[in-house]
Amino acid sequence: MTLEYLLELIHNYSTEDKELIIRAYEFAKVCHKGVLRKSGEPYIIHPLSVACILAEMHADADTIAAGLLHDVLEDCQQITKEDLARTFNPTIAQLVDGVTKMKKNHFNNDKVLTAAANTQKLVRGLGQDIRVIIIKLADNLHNMRTEQYQPPHKQIEHSRETMSLYAPFARLTGAYKLMSELEDLSFSYLDPEGYKEMDDLIKFVAKEYEEEKEQILIEVAQMLNSNNISYNIKSQIKTHYELHRKLLTYGSYDKIHDLYGIRILLDDVESCYSVKAELEMMFKYLEEKGKDYIKRPKTNRYRSLHTSIESPNGYNFQFQINTPEMQMINSYGLPAYWSLFSGQKKEVVAQVMQNDFKRFPCFSILKEMARANQSPESYVRELNNDVLIDKVYVYTPAEDVIELPIGSTPIDFAYKIHSDIGNTITGVLINGQSERLDYKLKNKDVVNILYDLSLLDAKDRPDYTDMCKTEQAKRKIKEHRKTLLLQAD
Repeated sequence: MTLEYLLELIHNYSTEDKELIIRAYEFAKVCHKGVLRKSGEPYIIHPLSVACILAEMHADADTIAAGLLHDVLEDCQQITKEDLARTFNPTIAQLVDGVTKMKKNHFNNDKVLTAAANTQKLVRGLGQDIRVIIIKLADNLHNMRTEQYQPPHKQIEHSRETMSLYAPFARLTGAYKLMSELEDLSFSYLDPEGYKEMDDLIKFVAKEYEEEKEQILIEVAQMLNSNNISYNIKSQIKTHYELHRKLLTYGSYDKIHDLYGIRILLDDVESCYSVKAELEMMFKYLEEKGKDYIKRPKTNRYRSLHTSIESPNGYNFQFQINTPEMQMINSYGLPAYWSLFSGQKKEVVAQVMQNDFKRFPCFSILKEMARANQSPESYVRELNNDVLIDKVYVYTPAEDVIELPIGSTPIDFAYKIHSDIGNTITGVLINGQSERLDYKLKNKDVVNILYDLSLLDAKDRPDYTDMCKTEQAKRKIKEHRKTLLLQAD
């Protein structure tokens, strides 16, 4: 990465914005002067690369400048947050501070506690400004791209951290493109043999499916052209880590219904539905695998129509049908707003991103965790167990989507809705049928909690802690029992 490449990426930014970014580069270059990376390159190459990753997302000037300065407070102790606010602006200073790690000597050189406290600080920061995590993801991505220069034990350490923290946060914000690269890079260090096996399988599938795929693309193009429909079409196989995870579930590649994706981009939503109907008449489609993520988007704003087919020779393909705007959000998540709202002032776009993030299910959990005043270790445990873990998606009777960790029970669901409902639960109906309270929720379940608010102060209620999956529910049960004991005193 070079300054010239960064300037090329921001060539259409305003003169004021370009001057701000160049000043940030010069400032960082002086701060990191004489420092080398493990690769032997000048250290400035790292923040410059982070800034380029952000500029490739069309990030605003403040975010790119913060990317250039993201290591200044940590590595140049003579520079303070106040210095950055005076030299640049308070927003840049706040963003840089948000991604700056705290020192081990703040925690008696306890490495585990320091790591937990830094995670807590980072996550609390994104509650104020989502751009904090986007800068950190760009930072982590460049570090993983250059991980070959690290000793083996550091490669493993960094890859585990990426898999447990950064890749899940990329998924959480809808940044699938970032997530996929982070997962594949980490996978290549954590399981080199497994990565090689997936690489060989991807090459095999590409060759095995080629003739059938090309015939399908021809037939689809003919159908679209005959209907005078404007389109863009692209095919792709699962990434290495995605394929690895799918094989753990399905056992064999030929049983994976979405192994090979064919993405069709159309001008409008109406065309998406009409083309989906045409495709399902043209091919043998797997009805139970169809998904309508346009009417019911995923919680991270992913929108698309999915329909899986079986080709004449028994190969599975999945059509993913959406619009260019949807695909931009599907690939980049919240960072896509920089492109979609490029004509707006940077402050407006930043606020739109933050306001939309506040509507994500995870935001309310993070906000509640921040209020709970937990220790760093407790905070990170709840973050890992409730927020970053794989999810199950269920519905309320009003058809609202509720997102919970896999393995959750109706007790977790009740506390997710409201503490009082959890504290007074008496039973549950799943898809209209009575079920036990330790029932493990499944995707698409409709959950109707039965409760009695007159039991709110009852002191002889069962302790449902062992039936809970989420730390949130366990914490709320503990808080309620503590409140009842105080009332008794």
